[in-house]
Amino acid sequence: MPRNWQAMVDDLPDVQKLIHLSMRQDPYDVDRIRGELLRQRRRYYEAELTDQARRVGCPGQVGRLGNGAILSELNEMSKQDATSIVNTYNADLASAISYIRAEVPTANRYVYAKRLGVWEQSRASWKDAQIAQYTQGSARAKAQQDFRYNNNTFGMAVLEPTRAVCPICQGWIDRGEVPLNVALNHPGPFHPNCPHNWSVKPEKVAPDQCRYLWMGG
Repeated sequence: MPRNWQAMVDDLPDVQKLIHLSMRQDPYDVDRIRGELLRQRRRYYEAELTDQARRVGCPGQVGRLGNGAILSELNEMSKQDATSIVNTYNADLASAISYIRAEVPTANRYVYAKRLGVWEQSRASWKDAQIAQYTQGSARAKAQQDFRYNNNTFGMAVLEPTRAVCPICQGWIDRGEVPLNVALNHPGPFHPNCPHNWSVKPEKVAPDQCRYLWMGG
């Protein structure tokens, strides 16, 4: 459930409210982040289509996503993620301001600026990697699903890497190879910071059929 950052800010004194206002992210940031995520998702999606073609024995086929329904779906995924990212940032910012106020009650705006600069850099060092991992994983999972559906492929899949801390991921790993349709009906990422994706082992297609593969429309 999204955190109510506005309620958190409403509880701050006026000076801290102004500090939050000066640093918070807004709808402009949502659209900026959406655009960045969409570019990444499209690149990962097309790369995964190319890899899927290689796996079925058609290494010459390259994924190319048109400006159609699938791109719209990727855009909507990116918009939802961007909204969540901004909401989380604003809530974390309010918490950081409250922490500084409690630790240094006499802090002026220069102290806040310095400490929040350090906080923002530290947060970005792990948060950006978390976002990138999820963006890549979700794009790859969708590409695998769409490739299988549009090309009617069959085969098996295993979840990789083969070590996990989450019982859901470990359960899939323990099952070993599972039918491709079962695996892709349960796409990752399965939880925050989830590094797992399905490694598919599809049946090969006849070489003369490679040119008929669906590669993104």
